[in-house]
Amino acid sequence: MSFDTLKAIGPRINYTEKYQKEKAQLEKEFQSYLDEWRTYPIMVVNYTKKYGDLPALHHKPYGQWETFSWNQMTEIMFATASELLNSGINEGDRVGIFSVNRAEWHLSDLGALLMRCVTVPIYATNTEEEAAYIINDAEIRVLFVGRQVHYDKAYPLLDKCPSLEKIVVFHRGTQIHDDKRVIMWDDFLDRGRQNSRKQDIEDIMKRAGYDDMCEIIYTSGTTGEPKGAVHTHKTLMHNAWGVGRYTEGCFVEGDSSMCMLPLTHVLEGSWSFGILSMGMQLYYCEDHNEILEYLAETNPTVMNSAPRLFEKIYATVYTGIRDASPLKQKIFHWSMGIGKQYGDLVLAGIQPGALLTFKRKIAEKLVLHKVHGLFGTNFHHLNYGGAPLNPEIEKFFFYCGVLVTGGYGLTETSPVLAMNGPHCFKFGSVGPAAPLVDIRIDPDTGEIQAKGPNIIKEYYKKPEATKEAFTEDGWFRTGDIGRFDEDGYLYITDRLKDLIITSGGKNIAPQLIETLMAEDHFIEYIAVVGDGRKYVSALIVPTFVNLEDWAQKQGISFASRAELIKHPKVLEFYQKIIDDRQQSLGQVERIKKFTLLENEFSQETGEITATMKVKRKVVREKYHDLIEAMYAE
Repeated sequence: MSFDTLKAIGPRINYTEKYQKEKAQLEKEFQSYLDEWRTYPIMVVNYTKKYGDLPALHHKPYGQWETFSWNQMTEIMFATASELLNSGINEGDRVGIFSVNRAEWHLSDLGALLMRCVTVPIYATNTEEEAAYIINDAEIRVLFVGRQVHYDKAYPLLDKCPSLEKIVVFHRGTQIHDDKRVIMWDDFLDRGRQNSRKQDIEDIMKRAGYDDMCEIIYTSGTTGEPKGAVHTHKTLMHNAWGVGRYTEGCFVEGDSSMCMLPLTHVLEGSWSFGILSMGMQLYYCEDHNEILEYLAETNPTVMNSAPRLFEKIYATVYTGIRDASPLKQKIFHWSMGIGKQYGDLVLAGIQPGALLTFKRKIAEKLVLHKVHGLFGTNFHHLNYGGAPLNPEIEKFFFYCGVLVTGGYGLTETSPVLAMNGPHCFKFGSVGPAAPLVDIRIDPDTGEIQAKGPNIIKEYYKKPEATKEAFTEDGWFRTGDIGRFDEDGYLYITDRLKDLIITSGGKNIAPQLIETLMAEDHFIEYIAVVGDGRKYVSALIVPTFVNLEDWAQKQGISFASRAELIKHPKVLEFYQKIIDDRQQSLGQVERIKKFTLLENEFSQETGEITATMKVKRKVVREKYHDLIEAMYAE
């Protein structure tokens, strides 16, 4: 987005109020949308008649970008559905996908949905045990897998999981066993083409409807075993339709979105369907560590991301400036000051004057273009979800000409309950409620509760968990604490289960503290503790690449990470980071003691989920002795 585009945006409308007033009309529009498309694969098949040989999907698993047209996409969908039928798979059977982002992820998904199967995505980072739990719980019969690492985890499950009958492997070159239960994707498609069941599939399509079970998406399980959220086409299609309302007029046919978040994540999964529903293209990012390279090569229009990407870029920029020459520091801070003046006027709905506009162009050429240039020149805006982002980081990018907006939702809500967008946003908020979504705040607990066509009716085979998830009058319990401002914008303050209550009775929101700290270049993960204690403490995983580089410049010698994190200068350095970043916090919220950890948090070792959220219970149990040491008198 060039900075000129910013003239057209700003928080000028109370969309929560607007959508309530227009509710009857919106209900008619959404019903018409459902009646027209019925299911996602039917939508793609019908759109193919319009777009034909125009590009739809792009990926590069073999080092070069490969493009699939709409015609190719639909042909592969029918070949997939045909071979599933040939394999004895029936309507309603569960089909799993265990892979990183790539075109085959969607092609297999849409092919299975075309014949009214229920797809079950599994995070590419899941362990063999985690994958086995989902396969058994969902009773998956066919599993599509991505690369060698996924196949090696999946193959033993053919003998361990009673329901699993077949594995289909996407990536060419994967070393597979001589086993009739295993087949390569290309061979699978060839069989479907040779024994096409197109007429049978078209008959199945006539029976398909938006209330069909579509996907079982398993929660990432921060507080216990994963639960399968049962989605229909309707719940997921609401997300595509609703987001379309937020971004109305922003996107045009042929624009593109980068799939960076895992497609297993409900946000990327439902968003990408929405992108296709607008006639746009999808690019797939297999490795989020290479996202800036992917963006430079593809120059997409929009992208979803986790907040950590923006935190790292922000921290890298300011770390670089701290080490820059006085002249470069002066130029940087002048440019950011001009960007702030310009951006604040835009937010207030005031047209910047000619002199400030001229200065903004100079600042753009000197500094600001380097920041928004990281994302390409064609993008409109960037979304983030899954965790909060410090409003100061949002403002930093905005002043550089990059609109970064956050939304809010859960696996069970498809996911969008509220969302900022180009026409309506406030820094620090997650935006107004989505159209046809009702949100209330429980007056006793502060919990956010919701109703809407996007919310699941049940967890798969878990009636008790389903009952606990809803209030007696039918509102979904999000487990999050929040508030609305006077303009109808929602703010998330914390998770109800994460809330820390000190021994003095003070309520502490750990996410607020962690968000402040996580933006630092030297902090990779932080877990705040202190429930039932006199004060707040923290376990910190340093960003070791940056810390080791800093230590070498400081002349600190060390033989191991364990030795490094105990060095007095390192401890003093982190104490200063904490002190500087928590100045805005109240005394009771401030971290009094901390411990640096030598091992990084990972999904394999259990401290984080597949969506990079810290499992607080696991951390408290695993580091019990270290936590106790911080409270020993």
